Amino acid sequence: MNKIRIKLFDDNQYSIKYLYRKKVNVYDIEYRDSGNIYTILEDDLDKIWVNSLEVVSYRGYKNFLYKLKANRHFLIAIFISIALLVFFSNIIMNVTVIHSDKDIRTLVLDELYDRGVKPFIFKKSFSELQDIKKKIKDEYKDDIEWLEIIDEGMKYTVRVEERIITKEESEPQYCDIVSTKDAVVLSAVSSKGQTIVAPTDLVKKDSVLISGQIKFNESVKSHVCAKGEVYGNTWYRVSISVPLNHEVKEYTGLKKRNIGLEYGSSYMRIFRVHLDEYEVEKKKLFSIGRFAIYKESVKEYKTNTEIYNENEAKEEALKQAKEKMQMKLDDKATIIDEKVLQSDIYNSIISLSVFYSVKEPIGKRVIRDVTMDESLDDIAKEDKELE
Repeated sequence: MNKIRIKLFDDNQYSIKYLYRKKVNVYDIEYRDSGNIYTILEDDLDKIWVNSLEVVSYRGYKNFLYKLKANRHFLIAIFISIALLVFFSNIIMNVTVIHSDKDIRTLVLDELYDRGVKPFIFKKSFSELQDIKKKIKDEYKDDIEWLEIIDEGMKYTVRVEERIITKEESEPQYCDIVSTKDAVVLSAVSSKGQTIVAPTDLVKKDSVLISGQIKFNESVKSHVCAKGEVYGNTWYRVSISVPLNHEVKEYTGLKKRNIGLEYGSSYMRIFRVHLDEYEVEKKKLFSIGRFAIYKESVKEYKTNTEIYNENEAKEEALKQAKEKMQMKLDDKATIIDEKVLQSDIYNSIISLSVFYSVKEPIGKRVIRDVTMDESLDDIAKEDKELE
């Protein structure tokens, strides 16, 4: 037999007597000032003839139907929201072509418009967009190198590259590898040209490292475009300041669950998050096409201000200085050594001056004029003959 929970708002003592007289079996009583809640058999509900009765809950599938009915307005609002979100997300409000040339932008926009890709229309399918792209590229194969239509929620972003026919640039006849900065040479390897520096050599900025002159017996026999890589030991100085007071996140332990709905680039939450500071972790529960449902875990945190001691502040300053140093270097560079030159604390701020020794490429190619080089050789020969 199914049991239900009912609430009688009449006087509690009177209600108990009334149920007894009606021969209603009571399996549990929850005592409330506003009216007790009684657990009875569902079949006994017809025996109770009072106006002040409220069914609190059912058991089994009827309880599900009861809750469904009680929350019907909320559920209808959710379904309407999803329907509106899906509907409006399938309408294109704007079409944007990204290219620096106005003529190319106009050409592509006109072609898309003629093929039905324009504002205030329903979205095209993936296959339709691919077909439109192919037709435009085939028709303007001399003008358009690449075309991509990107679906970004309620707009299409069209990226296009113009076809440019370029001539292959010939390699310069004569060039040197010169130093970009003062450094101590660590290694030098050339694949073309003559290396004129060795490890431990101190070189100045713009010094020739690998020459494009091919010499024999001090005489220039030919010229090439020098190629190679030279690594040097360079030096940098980085200054950094770190306040002793800093903010940290402290999680309160309060967690809330939520449901997120995503369609394309549009995203909405079912329940509003009534927290000042929080983080959200999302887990996809279900997806079909561009529509997805996410389970959200919302974690509340508070931002607190803490104070570094001197060692902690120095450690944090060194960390930030190293990050600042690495941002100046390319992927081939490595830090060899670091040394604190100066450390001061003033007005709750620690200031460091840090010296860095770095291994990095120091060569760059500089194109030379062969005719000028040959004329200088002729002048040198004439000077020798006069001597």
